[in-house]
Amino acid sequence: MASLTTEGVRRVASLQKEDGRYFLMTLLNMDFDEDRDLKPGILLDYLYNAIMFAVQKGFPWPNVVLVARFSEELLEETMGITITEAIGMLKKKCDQYQYTMKPKQFKLLVNYFLETFFKHYRLYQFVLLEVREMDQTIHNLEVYVPQKPLALKDGTEADVWIYQKRISELNETENQLQAEMLFLRQTSQLESERKLEQFYQRLKLKDKIVLESEKVEKIVKEAQDILMKIASETLENVIRTSFEILDIKLQKRVLPQPASNANVLKKKILSKFKKS
Repeated sequence: MASLTTEGVRRVASLQKEDGRYFLMTLLNMDFDEDRDLKPGILLDYLYNAIMFAVQKGFPWPNVVLVARFSEELLEETMGITITEAIGMLKKKCDQYQYTMKPKQFKLLVNYFLETFFKHYRLYQFVLLEVREMDQTIHNLEVYVPQKPLALKDGTEADVWIYQKRISELNETENQLQAEMLFLRQTSQLESERKLEQFYQRLKLKDKIVLESEKVEKIVKEAQDILMKIASETLENVIRTSFEILDIKLQKRVLPQPASNANVLKKKILSKFKKS
């Protein structure tokens, strides 16, 4: 902790938490990635909180540096031992530091560690000593800065914008339905040809064979049934799509158009004249 000075801790205390924490990390020559390695971040928080406790309790700046050193030594010397042994180590550290600060401040410091470090002693031991497997995925995201908004005079009124947006949505839906109807009509012809080809393949008629009239009628009827079934399905889909398109057109027609500010103002003026 030789890298910490009274000026250093004074600067740490004068900054906002995140900035002060970062400045302390710089003073301690700690260089790590908190997203990938949590342990150094926990150690940094441990030391930062101890320093800020001493500052908030009015410890002299030289004693704040001593608190930081005391905190670091206590943490290092209690790693891997039981909590009973750790409390014994605390007493030993107290004997070493008891004449470095006033008894009242020293009592506050001991109570601070009993209420923080020792209260969560097993958790500190687990987090700082256990080797954990890293299972982490990091994604680099590109942030797009919002475009500069238009001047108010060039903007669109909210109700007009909502109306235009709704009309645009309805137009898009109508275009999709129109494309769907065209696709149905095109595929209907292809499906008819495919079904008839399959039907003719099943007949397997030899060239120059003479068919009886009844069999010819049966073949013709089956071919007609195939075409009628395809035509019926296509017509049903076309009618359904046509009704959906008509519904879209009706929605656009009955959608109330927003009144412009000029029209609203005009109505207000006319209303005043009528009242007078």
